[in-house]
Amino acid sequence: MTVMCKPFFAIPQAAMRLGKLKELGPVAFKLYIALWHDAERYTTRQLTRTVAELQVLVGGSRNSHAKARAELIRAGLVVAEAYGSEGFVFHLCNPETAKPWPLDPREPAPYVRKGTSPVENPQSPARFKKSTRIENSGINFPFGRNDPNCSATAPSTEQTSPLLTWDQVGR
Repeated sequence: MTVMCKPFFAIPQAAMRLGKLKELGPVAFKLYIALWHDAERYTTRQLTRTVAELQVLVGGSRNSHAKARAELIRAGLVVAEAYGSEGFVFHLCNPETAKPWPLDPREPAPYVRKGTSPVENPQSPARFKKSTRIENSGINFPFGRNDPNCSATAPSTEQTSPLLTWDQVGR
């Protein structure tokens, strides 16, 4: 087999053949190409990238990247979830099913010849190597009377000392 260009990377043919790429805006198209480039480079279909890292690769503003992520999600090409200060976790999807491949992100996607039916393995659902939500993201810690082990009783509303008048306060 002769290779036209030695250093290369691939994107799924179905993305082109199903017409999903022609519906993307310019930044979404560039972002999709950049994600597949990094997927080939790091041999995984799950990537964690910040907007700043992606801006270096494809340009665009923060707002255009937010719009591009939404376009890619709507087209079923990626699943993107916020990952705090680390940016976003992108799961590259099978364009035919609009879902992540049912394999570990580091395993190569199986090639299915045209005219044959793909074999889905129900025992191996998509496994993500990173949790997509940040643990303990809210503030929830016991302090003072919020502590369930606090033995202090609630203050009484009754006054135990006699009432003082303004004349008695200065003495």
